[in-house]
Amino acid sequence: MNEKYFEIKDTCRIGLIRHLEKVFSALPEIDNPKILDIGCGTGVPTLWIAKNYSGTITAIDTDKDSIEYLKKKINDNNLQDKITALKTSFFDFVSDPDRFDIILAEGFLNVVGFEVAFPKVGDNLKRKGYFVIHDEFKDHEKKLEFIHDNNCKLVYTLFLDENVWWNDYYKQLEFAINTMNREQIRNLFDSDLKEIELYKQDSSAFRSIYYLVEKL
Repeated sequence: MNEKYFEIKDTCRIGLIRHLEKVFSALPEIDNPKILDIGCGTGVPTLWIAKNYSGTITAIDTDKDSIEYLKKKINDNNLQDKITALKTSFFDFVSDPDRFDIILAEGFLNVVGFEVAFPKVGDNLKRKGYFVIHDEFKDHEKKLEFIHDNNCKLVYTLFLDENVWWNDYYKQLEFAINTMNREQIRNLFDSDLKEIELYKQDSSAFRSIYYLVEKL
């Protein structure tokens, strides 16, 4: 695990938190909610939620290094009583049915497939619970129909255009990478540099949207 790599990525990622904050502000007040963060990575949103909301969070991801770094941050911030970080796949994750009040998926459905993961998420969500999804904007109308057909109601949406992704993330990340001196550390960012290049080639492909969904 290279902590410097995660530290740089986390610092750049913080710029996007203000959009998640808008979505969470549309949630009703829930007393001591149980929250599940799927595909949490190094937990930038996880820690923000823990510091700003009551309740407890279970954060899961399949990447060992990301989870280990998240555990370090949990300890550093004395949040052991609020956050449990687990290395596991969502499809292997076992919990009581209807356990969670809020489930967050930041990009997870984009990776595994919206129609594949959405029903299983519903199984883990309490009735009148809320699902916060951040996904690519592609197939937007189809996703709205799928949400409705799965006994859920759309409460709120927040569209993020390609300029948001540049101004609040990629610009800072590119600058941080380009100012590094050690080639060994720079090499860790090969995939990120390729992602930035893809953005420059077709920024419209990076449009995304938040869905706030209520389980009926």
